[in-house]
Amino acid sequence: MYLEHFQLHTSPFREEVDPAVFFPQAGRETILQGLQKDLEIGRLLIKIVGLEGTGKTLLCNVLFERLPDSYEVVYLDNPVGSFDDLLRIINLDLGMEPAGAEVDLVKELKKQLQRRQKHGQKVVLVLDGAEKIFLATLERLLRLLCELEGFSETFSLILSGRPGLEANLEQLTVYCTGVDIHNTGYFLDAMTPEETGRYLSFRLLAAGLSADKQQEVFTGEAVEKIFATANGNPRLTNILAEEALQKSCSEKSFMVLLDHVGDEGQPIWTGRKKEDLLQVVEGNKRLLAVGAGITVLVLLLVFLLSGEDEPSEVTVMPDSSPTASSGPAVVHEVEKTETENDLPAAPEKAVESSPPKQDATASSDAADKPTASLADQDVTGKDVESQADEAGERDGSKLFQERLRASAGWLAGAYRNEYTIQLMMLTSDQAADNVEKLLVQDEYFNIKDKLHILRKKTNPPTLFVFYGTFDSMDTARQARNKMPIFLRKHHPYALSIADALTKTED
Repeated sequence: MYLEHFQLHTSPFREEVDPAVFFPQAGRETILQGLQKDLEIGRLLIKIVGLEGTGKTLLCNVLFERLPDSYEVVYLDNPVGSFDDLLRIINLDLGMEPAGAEVDLVKELKKQLQRRQKHGQKVVLVLDGAEKIFLATLERLLRLLCELEGFSETFSLILSGRPGLEANLEQLTVYCTGVDIHNTGYFLDAMTPEETGRYLSFRLLAAGLSADKQQEVFTGEAVEKIFATANGNPRLTNILAEEALQKSCSEKSFMVLLDHVGDEGQPIWTGRKKEDLLQVVEGNKRLLAVGAGITVLVLLLVFLLSGEDEPSEVTVMPDSSPTASSGPAVVHEVEKTETENDLPAAPEKAVESSPPKQDATASSDAADKPTASLADQDVTGKDVESQADEAGERDGSKLFQERLRASAGWLAGAYRNEYTIQLMMLTSDQAADNVEKLLVQDEYFNIKDKLHILRKKTNPPTLFVFYGTFDSMDTARQARNKMPIFLRKHHPYALSIADALTKTED
């Protein structure tokens, strides 16, 4: 691997969101300071807009670290669902007791905000990937902001998304003058050629390269080619730089030369008004599908009409299906109800698929892995193959049984009035298998001693996974707010260990 070749401690261009390698130039530090000021003065709505790969999720995470303890962050990275679905998750994050579908969720939110208002606390709700929010849900969110004008010092909503977010907001009517959807946002611009060179050096230094060597790795020609291809997009810059380092290493070179940088043809990013890469790729896929369909259709017609003396003229119409349009595809809410046992359904869904969850249209700045080279890196800098070898040496079944035994003693906290955080609830015949698979993964294995597992005799079986032990509800909530994203994606919430025990009762 090239880490030893270049004397690096970790992969400098890994895709994982890491606030420790935040590049403050290209206007990012200015935006951060603006966001902090907006929260301080009590703006109800703030937008962060940028093309895919420009660092929206990283920016949000750096912001979280800079906020004082009096700020409570509710972060949702895949806000797809009805208004009630989102509001229920938000209320649970804020401490609402699990209950049936009859709760007035807006009143409950106001109650949670009033409690924090008395103590001088502030709630910051962040919806990352906000361009995916259903238009009907987005409209109701704006209406809700109108109702919360009296809580401007206690509540702020940050919508972070691709340029489609602005297009969606433009379609909606502003229902109150107190919420400005046009002038309360920031756009993440691309890096300049000079910033691209400084960015490459910054990431190399952060990965452990000595300062006297960082100017010797990427030649000026290589930097120019990386910028010409990525056009200043940080994620694409990472992809190209990563592949260039690997190629340079394979050729036993200690410098990245022009020929080591992949030739991707025309620049992918051409400015603020262009669609992002995934939208272009999806459009190309549709065109290819349409072209293939047309070819098959023509061949079929030729075959059927080959026996006629004068074949009929065939006219093929272009695809005019709704999926070919670039506007929002979904404008209706998907309504659903939940019972108390259904509340952690989102975590169950995330676990039942192959973690980590990845959405085809998601931003990820926090989660997207556009190429195999970046997907091969984790936050520790290990490649996937070495992780697989280590994980393969771990026995998921033994780890699972170990955590079950440890949880039996942990339940004594129910009588000491201690608290915990519910991570997920799984109800399926494969629930145990799925937890075993989680426990052998690096990120979960490293925190396994904090995980507690309880079983409930149901058909199919039900497992609850809890995190940590805390002496108060506030301490548990503060710990929840500072959880890494791979845990927060399950929408965890704090509760007493006594309540956790009650959940397992028949």
